[in-house]
Amino acid sequence: MNLKRVSRLVILPDYQGIGLGTKLLTFTAKYWNDKGMDLCIDTSAKNLIASLKNNPNWRMYSYAKTKQSKNGKIDKQRKLRSNAYTGRFMYKS
Repeated sequence: MNLKRVSRLVILPDYQGIGLGTKLLTFTAKYWNDKGMDLCIDTSAKNLIASLKNNPNWRMYSYAKTKQSKNGKIDKQRKLRSNAYTGRFMYKS
């Protein structure tokens, strides 16, 4: 599988909540899909999870609480907030 992964999406506070993040992700996903690649994103942002969950172009394939290791630290590669719910989404073509 040819997969591209969005590791971080940042929208300035003045522009949050009006759908720009979802539009940007969908535009990017269509671009990569035209090139034969799939796009996915892992996010713990509640508003983005809600938006992508209600968008027919995106499929949630996981929703779980982020786990901490025994020493209280989160997996450094994931860089998601600890003890927060994380949604994992894949673009549907």
